[in-house]
Amino acid sequence: MVHIRPPSPLSPGDTAIPTEDGLLAAAREMREEEEAETPAEKAEEEMIERERPYSIFRPWEKWFIVFMTSMAGIFSPLSANIYFPSIPVLAEAFSVPIESINITVTVYMILQGISPIIWGSLADSAICGRRPVYLMCLFLFCVTCVGLAVTPTSMYWLLLLMRCLQAAGCASVIALGAGTIMDIASRAERGTYLGVSALGPMIGPAIGPVAGGLLAGELGWRWVFWFMCIACGFVLVLEFIFLPETLRAIVGDGSIAPPRMNRPLIPILGRGRKNMPLTTSKREAARSNTPLDTLRLLKNLDLAIILATTAIPYSVFYAIITSTSPIFLNVFPWLSEVDLGLCFLANGIGSLCGSITSGRILDWDWARVKRHAKEKGVSEYEYVEHARLRTSPVYWLMFVVFTIAYGWTASFHVHIAVLLIFQFFAGWALSGIFTSNQTLMMDLFPGRGASVTACNNLVRCLTGSVIVSVVDFSITNLGAGWTFTILGLATAVTAWPLTLIEWKYGKGWRKLREERMAKGGHD
Repeated sequence: MVHIRPPSPLSPGDTAIPTEDGLLAAAREMREEEEAETPAEKAEEEMIERERPYSIFRPWEKWFIVFMTSMAGIFSPLSANIYFPSIPVLAEAFSVPIESINITVTVYMILQGISPIIWGSLADSAICGRRPVYLMCLFLFCVTCVGLAVTPTSMYWLLLLMRCLQAAGCASVIALGAGTIMDIASRAERGTYLGVSALGPMIGPAIGPVAGGLLAGELGWRWVFWFMCIACGFVLVLEFIFLPETLRAIVGDGSIAPPRMNRPLIPILGRGRKNMPLTTSKREAARSNTPLDTLRLLKNLDLAIILATTAIPYSVFYAIITSTSPIFLNVFPWLSEVDLGLCFLANGIGSLCGSITSGRILDWDWARVKRHAKEKGVSEYEYVEHARLRTSPVYWLMFVVFTIAYGWTASFHVHIAVLLIFQFFAGWALSGIFTSNQTLMMDLFPGRGASVTACNNLVRCLTGSVIVSVVDFSITNLGAGWTFTILGLATAVTAWPLTLIEWKYGKGWRKLREERMAKGGHD
């Protein structure tokens, strides 16, 4: 017979918001009960736990959740890229130099990197959970869009403030999406879901400049923000109605009823399978999740290496995107604003293709490693670094080659189609690197999906802001060819060797962390 524990402070029917002390006390109680179980009871529970699925959500329900996270994740890159075509118009409207408007871009990127540290720690905490943070972030984004749309042109300081708050709202949703996928998807399917979830964030840079140019040119710059408010409001309503709580520290595999504040208005996902009478579903152990705990993750050497190998190509690719307008106008002065906006579709479509294909390849690699591990009689988790990084050298080679080629073809004024093709494949390679690294980070830090993604966002945004601040100066003085040659080679001599170091030594660092955590230390 399955061993049923007596009710605890984390009883499935409890709708009160638990306190941190209560959660930790409940975790201690559960550990004490587990120690008191007989070997036969433990063996029976372990057998049932192995046989039950990772999550109660059916495939179509998982895809619907991924679809909602992807839609929410579009607003961070969209609000950044849709803003670029409006910069000259805003400078004229507010009667300030373009350099002053560029400051709003800089502070946006800084808040984009910092704010997920706060929101991510809340989303990983059993006191709050995923759903409330989603709704708060999207609501804040909607409010700031309204504020930006009605900002008087005599109040430049308010424009600056609203852009900071806008970034604080939308930037964290990508981290939340990664954490949500970690909740509902096992390692065997995580790559595909992550790749598809990245479609929203990848679409933003592609359609943002096009939409921004059309709105600012035809309706005025204020409609850029009204458009984002309307779009985000639609997603906010959709998630308020349907999005379930997925944090495993609250709902386990999804079969444990969450507190009332974490419940959707219409609970159609996972309906009818809550509080199953013989469920052995368990909440993951409660842990401290504060911004300081999130930042403490950076001390892990393997995570620091993965973050660096993500931030470096991200910064180089962001340099490509931000310099696209001046480079293309210099080489092809006949381009209109709409034509220029359409040129951004190349890297966006490349990123979309890379996200989908790399996710599928990761799942195939995991299945291969699983078969190999079964033959060896060990867990497939023993080879997690190799499973996730096996294809990375191919993506690195593609990224470096196409980045350098893009710079020189721009310098020699070749046909515009060639530049767009190189941007397409650079975006493809970057998505492959991102998906591999993001999946590995989630595997290495279970239950901390939003937090590790917040660390990722912090490092790459701060690094990107530095590169973007100097790329125009470099192109002006060295030319596009030498600028992107330097950036490409810098990527090759730093990020590529770091990936090989993680491949070789990552397993040892992971084992040391697991031993430290087993003794009650921090991860």
